[in-house]
Amino acid sequence: MSHGFQALVRRLERAQAIQNNRFNRAAGGRSLPLGGGFAHFLGEGHPLNQALGLVDPLSEDELITVEAFLGQPTVLELSPGADPDLWPLLAERGYRLQQFQQLWVRPLAGLVVSEGSTTVRVAEPREADLYSRVVSAGFMERDDWQAAEPPFQSSLDVPDAWGFLVFVGGQPAGGGMLGIVEGVAMLSGDGVMPRFRGRGLQKALIQARLDLAQRRGCDVACASTAPGTASQRSYEACGFGAAYPKVEMARG
Repeated sequence: MSHGFQALVRRLERAQAIQNNRFNRAAGGRSLPLGGGFAHFLGEGHPLNQALGLVDPLSEDELITVEAFLGQPTVLELSPGADPDLWPLLAERGYRLQQFQQLWVRPLAGLVVSEGSTTVRVAEPREADLYSRVVSAGFMERDDWQAAEPPFQSSLDVPDAWGFLVFVGGQPAGGGMLGIVEGVAMLSGDGVMPRFRGRGLQKALIQARLDLAQRRGCDVACASTAPGTASQRSYEACGFGAAYPKVEMARG
């Protein structure tokens, strides 16, 4: 791994770990610093219980500690920046590959955001329930956001983070999150309801968040998607290129 690539991985992984820690604490969760990142616990069996940002060496004793902290399953989100000695340790302790993610990145220097006809705006803190339901409806493949029951409530008062909503004919159609840490803009949680897809709404959400990130002084933006998805195509269309793959390893 070249020095430049290693520095990029460490910077992006640190930013994502810090942002997730902010959201975890805002939701009342507990955090355990380790390996240069954090393990986050939001409650027994919560889908966001995981450790990420692990770029420093991790001993077996530390791994056992995080397993006790997170419970079952223990999920670790890992990048190419993880210490090479961690992989055989995970094999010995019975971890399995759970899923792949691809991290996408683009520089923000010279970014030009085209004016579109789609209405995208930052959600207000009082709209946290609306935002959570609309984004969850997109993830759950539902068109009735009012009947959607979010698996967790998104917080809209986290420092240096903004939820965005996109509208069609005055109707909420989707949303996505922007977080900023140390000049890194992280785009996440994109969800558009099925009946509004195919209209370029995700691209509009991406462009609006990049515009705010650039105005806030960010020099680079990143986002994660599952490989080969419509989200991947939207990010590529907005100038993102593949940075590196990530994997979720799980035990229990």
